[in-house]
This record gives sequence, C-alpha cells and structure tokens, in this order.
Amino acid sequence: MILDRIKTALKKRKVKVFLVFLFFSFLAWFVNNLAQTFVGTTYFHLNYVNVPRDFLLEKTQKNQLQVSLRAVGFQFIGFGIRKKNIQINLAEVRKRNGRYFIPPSVYKKQVQAQLSSDMELLEMDNDTIFVEFTPLQSKEVPVIPRLNITLAKNHALMDSLVIEPKMILIKGPKNQIDTVQSVHTSYVELLNLDADFSQKLTLVKSRELVETNFEPFQVTITGKVYRFSEQVFDVPVTIFNLPDSVKVRMFPDVVQVVCQAKLDILKDISPDDFMVVADYGQVGERNQNVLSLILKEKPEKINNAILKTKEVEFILKRE
Repeated sequence: MILDRIKTALKKRKVKVFLVFLFFSFLAWFVNNLAQTFVGTTYFHLNYVNVPRDFLLEKTQKNQLQVSLRAVGFQFIGFGIRKKNIQINLAEVRKRNGRYFIPPSVYKKQVQAQLSSDMELLEMDNDTIFVEFTPLQSKEVPVIPRLNITLAKNHALMDSLVIEPKMILIKGPKNQIDTVQSVHTSYVELLNLDADFSQKLTLVKSRELVETNFEPFQVTITGKVYRFSEQVFDVPVTIFNLPDSVKVRMFPDVVQVVCQAKLDILKDISPDDFMVVADYGQVGERNQNVLSLILKEKPEKINNAILKTKEVEFILKRE
C-alpha cells in the first residue's frame, strides 16, 4: 500500500513539473512573438488643440481615426487596452466657402509626427475633417471686491480702495457674456488692520459661464491705512430762522465737537473751522423748548467729526 501511494505521488509530481515547464515554454513563445513586428489595424482617439483665438470649437466631424500600422505586438495590445490620443492642431485649419476643414495631407503629417520611431504609418482614413466654430465676443466689465475690512483702534483708510485692474475683459459666446454686467472677487476678511495692505483676489465665475474666459483672472486690492488722533473743540451754536421780534438764549450755547484726523492736520484746525447750527423753524407753533443741532461745516481733510451734544434747550423773550 505504501509503495503504491509513493508511485502515485511521484506521477502527480511529474505531471505538475511538466505543466510548469509547459506554461513557461508557452509564455516564452508568446513574449517572443509579441516582440516581433506585425502589420495591423487600430483606432486613435483625436484631441483637437490650438483653437483659433477668436473662436470656440463647437463640433467636429471625426473623433477617432482608423489607421494601419507596422508595429510590435506589445504596442497593438496596448492600443487594445487604451486608445492612443493624437492631437490635431487646429492652427492649420483652412477655410473654403464659409466652411473650416483640415485636409488629409495636413493631419497625416501631424499623426506621423506623434508616432514613436518603431511605428510606421501605412494607411489611414482619407476623409477631410470638417470642424465648426462659434465666434467669440468680448466686453469689459467692472470688478466688485468682496471684502470684510475692520481697522485697528484709531486707524482709518486713506482715500478709497485701489482695484487693479478696475475693469476686466471677458470673452465667450454672445449668449453667455450678455448675462454678465460685473464680476465679483472671492470673499476675504482682513481684520484689525493697522498698516497698508495688498491682497490678490481670484475672480469668481459662475457655472453657467463654462465657455467664457476672464482676462485676467485675478485682481489686486490695495489700501493705505493711517493712525489718527482725536481733539475736542468748543464751538458756539448759531441759530437760524429767528424772527426779529424774538430773542433766544440757549443752554448750552457752546458745544463740543470731537474731531478725528491725522496729527499734522489737527494742528492746523481751530473752532472757527466748524459751524454748529440750530433751526428755530423747527419750533413752529408747537410748544417746545428744545432744538436739534446740526454740524453744518467741518474741515475737508479730517476723518470724522462728532457732535457730543445733539440738542439744546432754549428760552425766548418776545419784544
């Protein structure tokens, strides 16, 4: 019994060894054959590039190209797994009778130039490739920044923000650019600023503008920040529309104005540069003895001016 089992096991082992050698022999034969040169037919996928500047590629007549090649077997297997991409250069497009096309003689040279040295192009489709373009239109639109700016205490912006460029060029199909009146930037927060700043912002393009381009696609926002000081001025109140027959005494008749400006500007400011007024015409026939105050005049170059007193009481004496 034991001898029979040993004989059976040896036979099975011989069979396995034989099968292994057979497999590797077949593999060597297969690899050797794939390394040989064959003539065969395959398809290339066409990618169209270098569309003329003022046009949009709308439609092409041909998306793949049938070719006959002389190449090694491995390359044909690769083409079977994944089609080779060939670029068709539309910079060489021609026009006749209002139609755009690329003749076979032109795109054949382009195909040959993109094949490796161990491939030989024997034959290919001999059809003229017709393409259709959509003319692009352009216009300038303003840029609207989306910024949330907060300034540090006692700091202010000098003048307004500078946007460079203020206008951008948009280019695309008419039905798309007609819907655009302005372009917004991405949203940015600049907090607690105490110095000059410069920020590059990307322009936001909606999903509907797939075929529209922005030139440029970024803008630069800059601003100058300065520190200001405060000074309080005592300014007399001037009353208007007071009848000749009426005399008025106000309480108080001098009010404080808080002025915010750069220190070198504050040095040249005096109470005479302000005018605080009360309008007696507010009284009318109503029985009241309070008048609202208005800061009617203030220096041009200051940051801000605030009345600390908003209204005054008065008593009057008719003559």
